[in-house]
Amino acid sequence: MKAMNRKIGAGVLWNLASLFLTRGASTIFMLFLARMLAPEAFGLVAMAAVVFELANAFINSGLGAALIRSKEVSDADLNTVFYTNLGLSLAAYAAIFAGAPYIAAFYSQPELTALLQVMALVVFINAAKIVQSAVLSREMDFKTQMKANTLAAVVSGILAVTAAYQGWGVWSLVVQMFSQATVSAAILWMTSNWRPAWQFSTESFTRLFAFGRHLLAEGLLQVAFLNSYVLVIGRFFSAELTGLYFFAQKLSNLISKQLTEAVQQATLPALATLQDDNATLKYKYRQIMQLMMFLIAPIMMLLAALAPLLISLVFDEKWQGAVPYLQLLCVVGMIYPLHALNMNLLNVKGRSDLVFKVGLVKKAVNLTMLFLAIPYGVLGIVVSQVIATFLALIPNTYFSARLVGYSTGEQVKDVIKPIGAAMLAGACAWWSAYAIPAHPMIVLMLSGVAGAGIYILASLIIRAEGALMLLGKVSGRLQRA
Repeated sequence: MKAMNRKIGAGVLWNLASLFLTRGASTIFMLFLARMLAPEAFGLVAMAAVVFELANAFINSGLGAALIRSKEVSDADLNTVFYTNLGLSLAAYAAIFAGAPYIAAFYSQPELTALLQVMALVVFINAAKIVQSAVLSREMDFKTQMKANTLAAVVSGILAVTAAYQGWGVWSLVVQMFSQATVSAAILWMTSNWRPAWQFSTESFTRLFAFGRHLLAEGLLQVAFLNSYVLVIGRFFSAELTGLYFFAQKLSNLISKQLTEAVQQATLPALATLQDDNATLKYKYRQIMQLMMFLIAPIMMLLAALAPLLISLVFDEKWQGAVPYLQLLCVVGMIYPLHALNMNLLNVKGRSDLVFKVGLVKKAVNLTMLFLAIPYGVLGIVVSQVIATFLALIPNTYFSARLVGYSTGEQVKDVIKPIGAAMLAGACAWWSAYAIPAHPMIVLMLSGVAGAGIYILASLIIRAEGALMLLGKVSGRLQRA
């Protein structure tokens, strides 16, 4: 168990390092780009990204996750997945290139035709690095992936800002996407020892796809679902409003989604070895859930509370319209770990079929509410997203209870304390932001510190499990020092 904890801990730390370095660099460059570009530019890229991300999900086809989860992997498995991905990427690019004019007509945005046809080239690059990433993940080598992602974020950010400064407009965002994928893939290939051979195994494909097919279907549905809000807003409203929503979504995802996925990537290969030990698996997932919510809940609530001050201080007035969207999406982001970790548990148990079925139910609920909210504008759509997020927890937690006994009641108990403390901290930070008569930068810093202090104090008073866990770790390290 201690060896398992060390593996998970090391993997999480490297993934977190990658998160903070990569996302930190991306955030800095996004700040520059947001000041140089109009919301319409972000809106156009958001519209194109729907198709682009669907292509990526199709290319992965669940085979990458199947490689990571498998107890043993042969050269035939790796080569089969590699050539399958390349073939799928060719088919995806041809479909996007041919369909680009029709997609542009759907949005009534002629510029999208050329954007899509160029952006789609990235699918080849992403397809070429899926096996390399899977091999490194199986070896728990997240350090190499961190280096690749960080350098790619820095190089692509510099190139994008330079392009924006030169007046490239929306194409500067395309430059960022293309260069980030290229640099990341190049580094993974240079540092990985695996190289493809001329080999394709029907047996390998059949076996891996038996697991991956459900993830393929779920991945396509998930991408379509996640981008359905952008798709609907882009179709029924302006490119400017689409850009404001997309920008708010990006900011809210910087912490919640990326932090959760960093933990998921680190824990999946390690916890897959415990897939037959339900008691230990439940114990480890409870720990992960408690720690994740302890870290994410206060960040999202403080971001929601201080969003008006932050946007006005850092961005131009043209981005003020994103504030209410960001505040509501912070609530969605706070709940995201519950959804993601429950799905991760199903994957560890090898029940990709349940991942697909649960996904269908959740998406049906979300999409129904989305279309009902269209007459109420973009704000009504975001409100429907918040409501649907809570409703979707019901099917999400049901199968965790059946498979390992991690019931809905236990999950609520594990997250209610950090959520309550985070809401109190957010309320204090919001009050401080209006009560302190000082320069906005000083107000932002003092309000953030005050909110964080209130959160830590409240967590210790109510004995939130995540806080006690971290306190125990720190105390143990100090005693050994």
